[in-house]
Amino acid sequence: MFYFEKDGVLAHLIHLFKYNGVKEIGSFLGAWLGDHLKESTVKELDAIVPVPLHTVKKRKRGYNQSELIAKALSKKTKLPLLSDVLIRVKNTTALAQLGETERELEVRNAFELNFKYKDQPMHLLLVDDVLTTGATLAACASALLKNSKIKISIAVLACRL
Repeated sequence: MFYFEKDGVLAHLIHLFKYNGVKEIGSFLGAWLGDHLKESTVKELDAIVPVPLHTVKKRKRGYNQSELIAKALSKKTKLPLLSDVLIRVKNTTALAQLGETERELEVRNAFELNFKYKDQPMHLLLVDDVLTTGATLAACASALLKNSKIKISIAVLACRL
């Protein structure tokens, strides 16, 4: 939805949302994203899937920022939220300070497809907060595509490429 500039207003808002517990920002931006997506191909989607946090990180932060965005999207689009499709099995280090290659190595095999979705045909909207190198979303997609009947679309609040 936005281009992410390191010292921009959006970067400041996302930092407050992600690291300072201002959850309302995620809900607001997620709803805004939902308004934009309702005008596009939402009708082709079956469900919304947030990028999962590892349980240790979620316990420390208190919430999953991608899930809050996905909840707001779900509410706006009336698509079901499936927070259990992907499982984060590796507690990765913070990716913000890593380069592209290090990010890819860090998230490799960090996600698994929940067994109960292994054969279900679905078109899923994978949701994250910021796209930097695409390593996290690629690792999630790799896990999801273990089910050859799954199609994936991606939505992020901001792109940092």
